[in-house]
Amino acid sequence: MKFKKGNASSNIVYDGLKSEILSLRLAPGIAISETDIASKFNVSRTPVRDAFKALSNEGLLEVKPHVGTFVSLMDINQISDVLYVRKVVELSILKDLTMTLTESDELKLEFNLNEQKLFLQGAAENENSVNDFIKYDNNFHRLIFRIAGKENIWNMVLGINHHYERFRSLVNLQGENNIQHLYEEHRMIFEALTKKDIQALETIFNKHIYDGFKNSSAMLVKYSDYFVNCQD
Repeated sequence: MKFKKGNASSNIVYDGLKSEILSLRLAPGIAISETDIASKFNVSRTPVRDAFKALSNEGLLEVKPHVGTFVSLMDINQISDVLYVRKVVELSILKDLTMTLTESDELKLEFNLNEQKLFLQGAAENENSVNDFIKYDNNFHRLIFRIAGKENIWNMVLGINHHYERFRSLVNLQGENNIQHLYEEHRMIFEALTKKDIQALETIFNKHIYDGFKNSSAMLVKYSDYFVNCQD
Protein backbone atom coordinates (compact mmCIF):
# COMPACT_ATOMS: atom_id res chain seq x y z
CA MET A 1 0.00 0.00 0.00
CA LYS A 2 1.15 3.50 -0.81
CA PHE A 3 -0.21 6.76 0.52
CA LYS A 4 -1.79 9.44 -1.63
CA LYS A 5 0.63 11.93 -3.09
CA GLY A 6 1.08 14.95 -0.86
CA ASN A 7 0.87 13.01 2.41
CA ALA A 8 4.62 13.29 2.90
CA SER A 9 4.68 12.71 6.65
CA SER A 10 2.66 9.51 6.37
CA ASN A 11 4.92 8.27 3.57
CA ILE A 12 8.04 8.94 5.62
CA VAL A 13 6.69 7.06 8.64
CA TYR A 14 5.32 4.23 6.52
CA ASP A 15 8.53 3.74 4.52
CA GLY A 16 10.74 4.05 7.60
CA LEU A 17 8.76 1.61 9.73
CA LYS A 18 8.38 -0.88 6.89
CA SER A 19 12.13 -0.85 6.27
CA GLU A 20 12.85 -1.42 9.95
CA ILE A 21 10.34 -4.27 10.15
CA LEU A 22 11.54 -6.05 6.99
CA SER A 23 15.18 -5.75 8.07
CA LEU A 24 14.34 -6.98 11.60
CA ARG A 25 15.59 -3.78 13.19
CA LEU A 26 12.11 -3.91 14.70
CA ALA A 27 11.86 -7.52 15.84
CA PRO A 28 8.72 -9.64 15.44
CA GLY A 29 6.53 -9.40 18.52
CA ILE A 30 7.91 -6.09 19.78
CA ALA A 31 5.40 -3.48 20.97
CA ILE A 32 5.41 -0.02 19.39
CA SER A 33 3.34 3.04 20.27
CA GLU A 34 2.02 5.96 18.26
CA THR A 35 3.56 8.38 20.74
CA ASP A 36 7.06 6.88 20.54
CA ILE A 37 6.99 6.62 16.74
CA ALA A 38 5.68 10.18 16.38
CA SER A 39 8.57 11.39 18.51
CA LYS A 40 11.07 9.29 16.58
CA PHE A 41 9.99 10.70 13.22
CA ASN A 42 9.21 14.17 14.59
CA VAL A 43 5.63 14.15 13.30
CA SER A 44 2.16 14.31 14.82
CA ARG A 45 0.26 11.15 15.70
CA THR A 46 -2.06 11.42 12.68
CA PRO A 47 0.48 10.29 10.03
CA VAL A 48 1.68 7.61 12.44
CA ARG A 49 -1.87 6.34 12.76
CA ASP A 50 -2.17 6.25 8.94
CA ALA A 51 1.09 4.33 8.64
CA PHE A 52 0.05 1.87 11.36
CA LYS A 53 -3.20 1.21 9.51
CA ALA A 54 -1.43 0.55 6.20
CA LEU A 55 1.17 -1.73 7.79
CA SER A 56 -1.56 -3.57 9.66
CA ASN A 57 -3.40 -4.12 6.37
CA GLU A 58 -0.18 -5.61 4.96
CA GLY A 59 0.14 -7.97 7.93
CA LEU A 60 3.30 -6.36 9.30
CA LEU A 61 1.65 -4.88 12.39
CA GLU A 62 -0.95 -6.42 14.68
CA VAL A 63 -3.30 -4.14 16.59
CA LYS A 64 -4.69 -5.69 19.77
CA PRO A 65 -7.59 -3.58 21.08
CA HIS A 66 -7.01 -2.25 24.61
CA VAL A 67 -3.57 -3.89 24.62
CA GLY A 68 -1.33 -2.22 22.02
CA THR A 69 0.26 -2.43 18.60
CA PHE A 70 2.89 -5.07 17.89
CA VAL A 71 5.16 -6.03 15.02
CA SER A 72 3.53 -9.19 13.67
CA LEU A 73 5.14 -12.56 14.09
CA MET A 74 6.37 -14.34 10.96
CA ASP A 75 4.03 -17.06 9.71
CA ILE A 76 5.97 -20.17 8.72
CA ASN A 77 3.02 -21.49 6.68
CA GLN A 78 2.82 -18.30 4.62
CA ILE A 79 6.57 -18.44 4.04
CA SER A 80 6.22 -22.00 2.74
CA ASP A 81 3.34 -20.92 0.48
CA VAL A 82 5.36 -18.04 -1.00
CA LEU A 83 8.26 -20.39 -1.72
CA TYR A 84 5.89 -22.75 -3.52
CA VAL A 85 4.42 -19.94 -5.62
CA ARG A 86 7.89 -18.68 -6.48
CA LYS A 87 9.04 -22.16 -7.50
CA VAL A 88 6.05 -22.91 -9.72
CA VAL A 89 5.61 -19.50 -11.34
CA GLU A 90 9.18 -18.25 -11.72
CA LEU A 91 10.58 -21.58 -12.85
CA SER A 92 7.87 -21.77 -15.50
CA ILE A 93 8.81 -18.26 -16.66
CA LEU A 94 12.50 -19.18 -16.81
CA LYS A 95 11.73 -22.25 -18.90
CA ASP A 96 9.70 -20.12 -21.31
CA LEU A 97 12.58 -17.63 -21.55
CA THR A 98 14.96 -20.33 -22.76
CA MET A 99 13.00 -20.11 -26.04
CA THR A 100 12.55 -16.34 -26.27
CA LEU A 101 15.55 -14.65 -24.59
CA THR A 102 17.20 -12.09 -26.87
CA GLU A 103 20.73 -10.67 -26.86
CA SER A 104 19.30 -7.45 -25.47
CA ASP A 105 17.69 -9.39 -22.61
CA GLU A 106 20.99 -11.12 -21.87
CA LEU A 107 22.75 -7.76 -21.66
CA LYS A 108 20.15 -6.48 -19.19
CA LEU A 109 20.66 -9.50 -16.95
CA GLU A 110 24.44 -9.25 -17.27
CA PHE A 111 24.32 -5.60 -16.27
CA ASN A 112 22.22 -6.49 -13.23
CA LEU A 113 24.67 -9.21 -12.21
CA ASN A 114 27.59 -6.79 -12.55
CA GLU A 115 25.79 -4.37 -10.23
CA GLN A 116 25.49 -7.17 -7.67
CA LYS A 117 29.18 -8.00 -8.05
CA LEU A 118 30.22 -4.37 -7.54
CA PHE A 119 28.04 -4.13 -4.44
CA LEU A 120 29.58 -7.26 -2.96
CA GLN A 121 33.08 -5.92 -3.52
CA GLY A 122 32.29 -3.11 -1.10
CA ALA A 123 29.95 -5.07 1.17
CA ALA A 124 32.56 -5.73 3.85
CA GLU A 125 32.55 -2.03 4.68
CA ASN A 126 28.74 -1.83 4.79
CA GLU A 127 27.11 -2.92 8.06
CA ASN A 128 23.72 -3.09 6.30
CA SER A 129 25.02 -5.22 3.43
CA VAL A 130 22.65 -8.15 4.02
CA ASN A 131 19.48 -6.08 3.92
CA ASP A 132 20.80 -3.92 1.08
CA PHE A 133 21.62 -7.00 -1.01
CA ILE A 134 18.05 -8.25 -0.70
CA LYS A 135 17.09 -5.23 -2.84
CA TYR A 136 19.56 -6.40 -5.52
CA ASP A 137 18.15 -9.91 -5.23
CA ASN A 138 14.60 -8.64 -5.73
CA ASN A 139 15.72 -6.51 -8.68
CA PHE A 140 17.27 -9.54 -10.37
CA HIS A 141 14.09 -11.58 -10.07
CA ARG A 142 11.90 -8.63 -11.01
CA LEU A 143 13.96 -8.25 -14.19
CA ILE A 144 13.30 -11.88 -15.11
CA PHE A 145 9.55 -11.27 -14.83
CA ARG A 146 9.83 -7.96 -16.71
CA ILE A 147 11.73 -9.53 -19.61
CA ALA A 148 9.01 -12.18 -19.82
CA GLY A 149 6.30 -9.50 -19.83
CA LYS A 150 5.02 -10.74 -16.44
CA GLU A 151 6.02 -7.92 -14.09
CA ASN A 152 2.45 -7.63 -12.81
CA ILE A 153 2.77 -11.18 -11.50
CA TRP A 154 5.99 -10.23 -9.71
CA ASN A 155 4.17 -7.32 -8.07
CA MET A 156 1.46 -9.75 -6.95
CA VAL A 157 4.12 -12.00 -5.42
CA LEU A 158 5.64 -9.04 -3.58
CA GLY A 159 2.22 -8.32 -2.13
CA ILE A 160 2.28 -11.63 -0.23
CA ASN A 161 6.02 -11.65 0.32
CA HIS A 162 6.46 -9.73 3.59
CA HIS A 163 6.90 -12.69 5.94
CA TYR A 164 9.41 -14.20 3.52
CA GLU A 165 11.32 -10.91 3.25
CA ARG A 166 11.84 -10.90 7.01
CA PHE A 167 12.68 -14.59 7.02
CA ARG A 168 15.39 -14.00 4.41
CA SER A 169 16.84 -11.20 6.51
CA LEU A 170 17.03 -13.52 9.51
CA VAL A 171 18.56 -16.41 7.55
CA ASN A 172 21.21 -14.23 5.92
CA LEU A 173 22.05 -12.34 9.10
CA GLN A 174 22.68 -15.67 10.80
CA GLY A 175 25.02 -16.79 8.01
CA GLU A 176 22.95 -19.76 6.86
CA ASN A 177 22.87 -18.61 3.26
CA ASN A 178 25.14 -15.64 2.81
CA ILE A 179 24.80 -13.02 0.13
CA GLN A 180 27.87 -14.17 -1.80
CA HIS A 181 26.14 -17.52 -2.36
CA LEU A 182 23.00 -15.75 -3.52
CA TYR A 183 24.98 -13.85 -6.14
CA GLU A 184 26.73 -17.02 -7.31
CA GLU A 185 23.37 -18.75 -7.70
CA HIS A 186 22.05 -15.78 -9.69
CA ARG A 187 25.03 -16.18 -11.99
CA MET A 188 24.34 -19.91 -12.36
CA ILE A 189 20.67 -19.25 -13.15
CA PHE A 190 21.75 -16.80 -15.85
CA GLU A 191 24.23 -19.26 -17.36
CA ALA A 192 21.70 -22.10 -17.43
CA LEU A 193 19.15 -19.76 -18.99
CA THR A 194 21.47 -18.60 -21.78
CA LYS A 195 22.51 -22.19 -22.47
CA LYS A 196 18.84 -23.24 -22.60
CA ASP A 197 19.63 -25.96 -20.06
CA ILE A 198 16.25 -26.64 -18.46
CA GLN A 199 17.50 -29.45 -16.22
CA ALA A 200 20.20 -27.20 -14.78
CA LEU A 201 17.66 -24.40 -14.34
CA GLU A 202 15.41 -26.67 -12.29
CA THR A 203 18.26 -27.85 -10.07
CA ILE A 204 19.77 -24.42 -9.49
CA PHE A 205 16.48 -22.61 -8.99
CA ASN A 206 15.15 -25.13 -6.49
CA LYS A 207 18.38 -24.80 -4.53
CA HIS A 208 18.21 -21.01 -4.72
CA ILE A 209 14.63 -20.90 -3.44
CA TYR A 210 14.64 -23.65 -0.83
CA ASP A 211 18.12 -23.99 0.69
CA GLY A 212 17.69 -21.23 3.27
CA PHE A 213 14.34 -22.68 4.35
CA LYS A 214 15.57 -26.28 4.52
CA ASN A 215 18.67 -25.35 6.53
CA SER A 216 16.88 -23.18 9.06
CA SER A 217 15.63 -25.72 11.64
CA ALA A 218 18.20 -24.69 14.26
CA MET A 219 17.44 -21.04 13.63
CA LEU A 220 13.70 -21.64 14.03
CA VAL A 221 14.37 -23.11 17.45
CA LYS A 222 16.69 -20.27 18.45
CA TYR A 223 14.24 -17.58 17.29
CA SER A 224 10.99 -19.47 17.91
CA ASP A 225 9.47 -16.39 19.56
CA TYR A 226 9.64 -14.65 16.16
CA PHE A 227 7.25 -17.16 14.55
CA VAL A 228 3.74 -18.52 14.63
CA ASN A 229 2.88 -21.99 13.32
CA CYS A 230 6.32 -23.41 14.14
CA GLN A 231 4.76 -26.46 15.75
CA ASP A 232 1.97 -27.07 13.22
